[in-house]
Amino acid sequence: MKERRRTLLVLVGALAFTLLLSLSPMSSPVAAASGSTVSLESSTVEPGGEVTVTYETDRTSDKNWVAIYDAGTPEPGSGLGMAWVYAPGDSGTVSIPLHDRGGRDLPPGDYRVEFLYDDGWERLGEPAAFTIAEASGSSLTLESADIEQGQTMRVDYTTDVPHATNWIGIYRESDGAPGDQASTLWAYAPEAAGTVEFSTDGLAAGAYRVYLLAQDGYEILAGPHDLRVTSKPGVVDPIDPVTTGPETDGIIYRQSFDGAGSTSPEGWEAEGWVFSTRDSWSSSIDRMRHRFGRAQGTIAVADPAQGLGSATATLTSEPITVEGERELRLTFDSHYRGTGQHSGVVAVSFDDGESSEFLRLDSETVESGYDGMQLNAQQNATFAVPDGAATARLTWTFTGEETDSYWGIDSIALQRVALPVKGEPTSAWVVSDIQGHPQDLAHGLRDFRELSPDADGLLMVGDIVHSGTEAEWDEIYDVMGGASDILPRQTIAAIGNHERYAAGGFEANRQRFLDFAERDRVWDEYVLQGSGGDVPVIVLGQDAAGPTDVPMNEEQVRFLSERLAHWTAQDKQVVVMSHFPLGNTVSASWIPWYSNHHQHNDRLTTMLANYPNAIVLSGHTHYPAELGDWAVQRRVDGGHPDGFWAVNTLTMQVEWDARGEDTRGITEVVTRDVNRGLVLDAYEDRVVITAHDFASDQQLRQVTITNPLVPFAAEAPEPVEPTPEPTPEPTPGPGSDGDSDGKDDTATKGPDASGDPQGGLLPSTGASIALVALLVALTSLAAGMWMVRNRRNATFTE
Repeated sequence: MKERRRTLLVLVGALAFTLLLSLSPMSSPVAAASGSTVSLESSTVEPGGEVTVTYETDRTSDKNWVAIYDAGTPEPGSGLGMAWVYAPGDSGTVSIPLHDRGGRDLPPGDYRVEFLYDDGWERLGEPAAFTIAEASGSSLTLESADIEQGQTMRVDYTTDVPHATNWIGIYRESDGAPGDQASTLWAYAPEAAGTVEFSTDGLAAGAYRVYLLAQDGYEILAGPHDLRVTSKPGVVDPIDPVTTGPETDGIIYRQSFDGAGSTSPEGWEAEGWVFSTRDSWSSSIDRMRHRFGRAQGTIAVADPAQGLGSATATLTSEPITVEGERELRLTFDSHYRGTGQHSGVVAVSFDDGESSEFLRLDSETVESGYDGMQLNAQQNATFAVPDGAATARLTWTFTGEETDSYWGIDSIALQRVALPVKGEPTSAWVVSDIQGHPQDLAHGLRDFRELSPDADGLLMVGDIVHSGTEAEWDEIYDVMGGASDILPRQTIAAIGNHERYAAGGFEANRQRFLDFAERDRVWDEYVLQGSGGDVPVIVLGQDAAGPTDVPMNEEQVRFLSERLAHWTAQDKQVVVMSHFPLGNTVSASWIPWYSNHHQHNDRLTTMLANYPNAIVLSGHTHYPAELGDWAVQRRVDGGHPDGFWAVNTLTMQVEWDARGEDTRGITEVVTRDVNRGLVLDAYEDRVVITAHDFASDQQLRQVTITNPLVPFAAEAPEPVEPTPEPTPEPTPGPGSDGDSDGKDDTATKGPDASGDPQGGLLPSTGASIALVALLVALTSLAAGMWMVRNRRNATFTE
């Protein structure tokens, strides 16, 4: 309740501050500055092209910018902008591609170009309207939008302007508009209607676009249509399976629900819960159900709105052996959405006794309707095990009416609680997505120095510059030079998409990045050396212009496979840097197009999922730390049951978030300007990653990732006394007392005259009985209070 009151005060303060800003003249983006104009070369443009913008202003700034907005979108800053470019100086001409922020072509319709001041939302000139025209009387149809390498692809076309040199071109999705890069495949389409066949043997796996183009040129007659080429099955990297056990990972019990189909696992009891998959669960009604990206295979679902379960649903585990344990941590993947009338509760009972609640999701802990911290999240709570307990049963209870609320769970694990960390770490500062905000980098470096003054490395996870020009790199060199007295010994950089946007082509842009990174290829390996031991860091990146955003040659893929195996054999946790996330890992990567960035997305995911000691750091999405999937364990069929860890490196530029209930219609918006980064502390037996906000000087989140390859540091379990074998009763002799000597020994027995078989441990007086009864009662009360203690979020801390 204290935390909620604090949150309420912060919200009230933020509301008051927003109201104050709304009353000030500078808050309004409506008024356009005098002496500034923006005009377009043409008010009608073709789909898939660009709009050419000429501007003049007497309020110059290197961060003035022009952006495309839908004609129906409200004022700048309150809606979704499309593609944009900087417009520096007092005048100039720039071109903006007709793309949305995800790089997809804008559909025909009415739009406007806004001229905005200094990375903000203040208008410099009145917007200029334009229209993306409907395509001509031409059409293009793909027999299939998903095709496997080696299959024949058929494309049907029609046109009202036939010509012998009309042609169909297939471009990598990352290549931009036709003409910016050479097509990957092409063929003439000379008739008014016809079919063209392409062999896909020469196409690498990835995302493409197909166009019908006019007369050996780049005028678009029809398209683009999206095409996804998948790898041939059977590409298997040689991997020695990594196995772990309670002595190294501390996990005494797992339940994934896989293998049981639509029924409860053996020994489990389900009333009102059903067993499904992520795709099946979200197929008829999505409403954020599909965002459960970390789910793997079969999941348990309580969803009365879809008739999947009842208004009160309970799921109870089989009896789990806990004999000798002192304290246990429960973790499970969780996708919870509720209103004030809903609750999700986890309780534990021992030896079939009464249940005690130790985790609760309700109106006191969850934002009603939508709470990003509870979607695609991992729940984490601890409970004590009473002395003498032999088994525990866990129960999940979802309660609520048949509204659009639900709870999905997966990947349950019971782990011993690790002892506090010992010693000093090997540390690294982690940044990404600076993108034209060198002043934020300078600010962050100063804050890092206060947070972790003895860091051993600076990890820069891509998008260090905005487009890759020499001038932008000079800004970064200036910041790094100005901080040379505080920088760690090593700077390790990964290439992002923004390092390759400047004029001159991929090779020239890549070389400027490599000059900064001080190496001769985009991928490599480093070792951080510090007090916590050696920390290997593997850097991945795009090594060609295409296909996809992250094409990787076979040498780079094999390098990753070999080095993961090498460091695993040495029982090391391994950090892997990749600017682009793999699909269904960190925040936003549940959106389908994030699975298309890596040419070998599925192959890399499968490879990494065999290494529970691997930690992937990725940027690109700009999503906030305050989401359930900021840090994720990603699992795959056939991999290690704990998969690999993926952590979002946040951003030093602007923050994005998703809007929309259904994944198919999802959009992404810029929400605010931020400045954030991570501190990575590696110890002998764990890595601790902490997210920080440099603008507000706040710690945001923290995750502890134990090394599952070294002995797990937990309080030793209580020794379990073996049950003694019963002693056979002697055969009675002639004496009535059962002794073989025939004598009556009753008169010679000492304090144990009662004949207590345990050597007189039971009292023989009423006062003694009362005293022991009192001690038993007090002990039971203390054990009960200890048992229900809730230390939720002991691993994820806010």
